[in-house]
Amino acid sequence: MENLRIIREKRHKSQLNVAMSVGVKQESISMYESGVSYPSAKVLIALARYLETSTDYLLGLTDDDTPIKYMNKILNKKEKELMEKFIYLKTEDQLKLIGYADSLTNKVTQ
Repeated sequence: MENLRIIREKRHKSQLNVAMSVGVKQESISMYESGVSYPSAKVLIALARYLETSTDYLLGLTDDDTPIKYMNKILNKKEKELMEKFIYLKTEDQLKLIGYADSLTNKVTQ
């Protein structure tokens, strides 16, 4: 479960933080991440909830690590319009747009 390590690090969580939050030992998290063992369905669901991602992502069935709280969000008209335009951009232009959005976000938070 390589994606478990990836999302854990992306969310700035230690193995110990994750383990304590889902009710397993830190060693178990280490074994899940290295593929030595796999979590039960109950632990897998707890991991996905804690790390705000999908079980499919943790299992490697998708590359989409979108936080679960955004997966079922209903988009308003402007958001849908932006997404439709974004999807049809070349990858390099998508990256430029993301960079621009990041710079705008940084202006707001400063």
